[in-house]
Amino acid sequence: MSKTGVCVEGHTPSESCPFFGQATDDTLDDFEDEDNAESSDAQQSVEPTRIPLHSGEALTPAEIDQFLLWKPARFVTIVGEFDSGKTTLICCLYDRFLRGSFAGHLFAGSRTLVGLEKKSHHSRIDSGRVAPDTLRTSLSDGLTYFHFSLVSSEDLQARVELMLSDRAGEQYQKARNNSDIVSQLIEVKKAQHVVLLMDGSRIADPIHRSGAMQSVRQTLRAFLDGGALLDASRVQVVTTKVDLLAAVPGKQVLDTQLEQFRTGLQNDFGGRLGELSFWEIAARDPHGGFSPAHGVEQLLASWCASITTAVTRVPLRIPLSTEFDRLLSRTPMGDLI
Repeated sequence: MSKTGVCVEGHTPSESCPFFGQATDDTLDDFEDEDNAESSDAQQSVEPTRIPLHSGEALTPAEIDQFLLWKPARFVTIVGEFDSGKTTLICCLYDRFLRGSFAGHLFAGSRTLVGLEKKSHHSRIDSGRVAPDTLRTSLSDGLTYFHFSLVSSEDLQARVELMLSDRAGEQYQKARNNSDIVSQLIEVKKAQHVVLLMDGSRIADPIHRSGAMQSVRQTLRAFLDGGALLDASRVQVVTTKVDLLAAVPGKQVLDTQLEQFRTGLQNDFGGRLGELSFWEIAARDPHGGFSPAHGVEQLLASWCASITTAVTRVPLRIPLSTEFDRLLSRTPMGDLI
């Protein structure tokens, strides 16, 4: 029966019809509610299972924790002031792997492909820019990571999950003079490699050269005094944009100053670190004087190299009375940790 007063047989309420008197408007509403409920249940039963997909953006610390529940990763923290080349270094790695094998490794995927594409866009012809550029990291972005899953070109079963940190340089500048900020830089404590970038464009300028060197020294001291770096930390001081240093007037004087600076760092801080090394790269040379990712290949190879830790066997000082107990003495202690 419809609410217009005509039954399914076409009768009106005044006509004799078995349908009238047996169904009211209330009961019809109940029938409609039941039909809607059955329809909703049917839709829920046939709705396909939804699989959540990763956004592809840079990973937050919380997302990193979720990733580590799935598999281990190797962390590289890239520290540098504004415009020193942190993001450019990450983008040049991505660009090289798009071309094929690099540093003895093949690109095997990434959880952050969308983020890498966004950061790399300004360096491509499609961006419409006259000269290549890199999208800068904002202070409001906080700490994020870019993921590279790499396999060895010689052994496809040898895989390394590489996490490269990305944080605005302004935060590291503040940390040099504020120990409270140093304690908040969780990426420095977590890293297997800490990369301190020294801006080559400032080194090329005699006016700013001393300040560029001093900023690296102050950052290293602040991290050590603030407990972010320990006696087992691996620190790599990387001079970026070395293409700008090739034709600097008084190149011999510059080389002497750089050598003295590195020797001073080694003497003052080398004994407080597990490893202190020095590198030079030109992630992107717009003039083509250097090959793409100059010096980055060796740097990446050091990140992917296996890190071994010596295991010291501690002699057992408990009585072993049965053969089952004596298995403990035949088992390397490292296997029990």
